[in-house]
Amino acid sequence: MTPMTTGTPADGTRRHAIPAMSSLPEPLARALTPESPGPPVAPGPRVNPWQKAGAAPVAVPERLRSLFDGLWHSPGYHHLPDGTATSIRQRPVPSAGAAYPVHSHLVVGSAGLDGLDPGRYLFDHESGNLLRRVGWDNERSRPATAQTTLVLTVQPGRSFGRYRHRAWPLWIADVAYAQTAVEFLVTERLRTSTGPGPRLRALLGVPRAACAQPWLNRGLVPEIPLAAVELPPSWTVDVGRSHALATRRSPALSEFEQATGRRPDPRAVEVARLSGQAWVLGADRVETWSVPAQAPARDIAEAVWQAHRRAASLCYEGVLSGRWRSRPVSGIAAGHGRWITHALAMLPSNGHGHTNDAQEAAA
Repeated sequence: MTPMTTGTPADGTRRHAIPAMSSLPEPLARALTPESPGPPVAPGPRVNPWQKAGAAPVAVPERLRSLFDGLWHSPGYHHLPDGTATSIRQRPVPSAGAAYPVHSHLVVGSAGLDGLDPGRYLFDHESGNLLRRVGWDNERSRPATAQTTLVLTVQPGRSFGRYRHRAWPLWIADVAYAQTAVEFLVTERLRTSTGPGPRLRALLGVPRAACAQPWLNRGLVPEIPLAAVELPPSWTVDVGRSHALATRRSPALSEFEQATGRRPDPRAVEVARLSGQAWVLGADRVETWSVPAQAPARDIAEAVWQAHRRAASLCYEGVLSGRWRSRPVSGIAAGHGRWITHALAMLPSNGHGHTNDAQEAAA
């Protein structure tokens, strides 16, 4: 089924009809249509200025440093298509449009962690500092838990600024890729859960992101807690996997475009048509995940999570094995009653890391 154009709103973007029988609320169902997001708007700060809200730097334990570096630190910067370097650092974990909306919070329970007292902490991806938060009432609150939990939040404005109505699946996408990276890096089996919901908000001690004013009153922008990973007392980061992830780069669009002379994979044809991204036709291998557009909203949400978790696993294992380099594909419209929630366009490994452009995960 091809969505039909229904008009042009005041901002100049073209509106398309929601796929028939979609169970999603209208603002979310618009992500299934080919409607253009329109021009970008200001995305907000790269990291939340928690120090304005009373957070103070503390020493980063060695194990935590190895985990955070494995997730967020690569040596280079993104480049524009003409080769000009930007001020946006490359990261081991991909992000749609290099928006990098995901942030790492740490809830240390009563047992403590490597010298850290019980409390709530966050990692500043830009400075590399670990900050201890104060509670919403400016008190040193102690979480009502024994274990230590890594909570991944999304700063929604980062993705919304570029993708507007298409942003909500990308919030899940970026968190799912980060959550899967934690499992990839840590040698022990981990317990994970996903949100949003009151449990994760209570764990972090934060209000709903939809209630923006309490955040703004403290000089912050809202964050949505979307995933939690419980860290057992004994855990380590695999050095080899960390090195592999640090060297991961999505192949440049030009690499795919140079390979479009041969007969493409039928899945690549469908993804290129529905996403409007012709470069996908040059992929050697394309994996897709889909869900009926009229499925219950809960099933659609679960499908979005699972698609990105599985794609992330393929992406990271491909880097570890040295066989495949992958570029995630999002922003795919529904067609013929199904919605391709995510795709992975893959090229054989060329044996070394590859510089990608500023559009880290095409969307």
